[in-house]
Amino acid sequence: MVKTKHRHVSDSFVLDVDGYRKEKHRYEPANICEIPIKWEKAEDFYVFDDQGNKWIDTTSGIFVTNAGHSNKKIKDAIRKQLDNNLLFAYQYNTDIRYKFVEKLLSISPNHFDKVVLLNSGSEATDAAYRLIKLWAKKNNKKYIITFTGNYHGRVLSSDMMSGNKQSSNWSNINDEDIFFLEFPYDERELDINELPPLEEIAAFFFETYQGWGAWFYPQNYIDKLHQIAKQNNILFCFDEVQSGFYRMGTLYGYMTYGDYEPDIICVGKGITSSLPLSALISKKDIIDIDPKANLSSTHAGNALCCAAAHANLEFLTEPSFQGQLGETISYFEKGCNDLLKYDMVKRVNVRGMIAGIIFDNVNTTNRIVENCIKDGILLMQTKRESIKLGPPLTITIEALKEVFAVICENIEKEIK
Repeated sequence: MVKTKHRHVSDSFVLDVDGYRKEKHRYEPANICEIPIKWEKAEDFYVFDDQGNKWIDTTSGIFVTNAGHSNKKIKDAIRKQLDNNLLFAYQYNTDIRYKFVEKLLSISPNHFDKVVLLNSGSEATDAAYRLIKLWAKKNNKKYIITFTGNYHGRVLSSDMMSGNKQSSNWSNINDEDIFFLEFPYDERELDINELPPLEEIAAFFFETYQGWGAWFYPQNYIDKLHQIAKQNNILFCFDEVQSGFYRMGTLYGYMTYGDYEPDIICVGKGITSSLPLSALISKKDIIDIDPKANLSSTHAGNALCCAAAHANLEFLTEPSFQGQLGETISYFEKGCNDLLKYDMVKRVNVRGMIAGIIFDNVNTTNRIVENCIKDGILLMQTKRESIKLGPPLTITIEALKEVFAVICENIEKEIK
């Protein structure tokens, strides 16, 4: 049995993978397979199951609950909106919608002046694809440059920009104007000869960090692309769905690369720390490029979601929270980098409160993840040679000490 201030796992607990899948897959797709734990509730940086077990959550669900699970201010805002008897309003005007949009733009860089509200990250990147295409047509350009291994969502347009050129083969549809560069895992320099003719490039579209291992672009590499974009009237766009809202330490993750002014960013996940909402943030001349462009969605701007999002942004931007966050980030980054003392850890990618710990093989990584879960630390199982850490930004240094202690213990078990 594990029992500390922050963790409690009974000696009867087992990771019943087969039983879990049998129950879940009775009515849902067989390819939906997450860690076999049945959540009963989640509070701050804790997850509880229906047997009284308690885990420190280092996943924020799936990097959503930046302000912590069941954040009181967010719950109060949802409850207040619920009591106002306005749960749904399609695209009609509501005070809470405008209040949220104005807050989002007020904390964002000044060069952004319009927002498209949507429901999911996939919808936001789909809207980006649509606007880039319209902008390219108007400016006699065509290519969208993206990167192998990046992930941008599950709708067809997002799928075409994800992974590699074959990612959308299931549909028998490919966009020949999407051009993939090899992701610079080896920190190589950009070879401009790898690009199509610069005058024909419409946009560079980045996943701010590559998800499975929190891989960041080498600074010289992304700086060179930024310079090329400025010199050749190329849109510079970031998929911030996972990296936004202080996950990387800054409001938006792209800010950690430099003083850029992106043309489009797509945000989601941490925008509410709870309910489904996403947004595309851009400039008037891009968002309004074609009056016929359909950027609407039935539930986009839902009143409850906007109430949650507004409260979330209020919480995350509080000076008291920001002061605490800096200290937590320093401890988290150091704790991740200290794992390099183990030979089986091949690389650590960490920035802000997101990290990818890259191991030498998948089987070892999976065992470490499973054993940490048995010890009360909920980790993301990437099914690759990485452990991905992204706890709620509200996690305490005291709890992080337990997280790193348990990870180290289980790495050392593998060494023995």
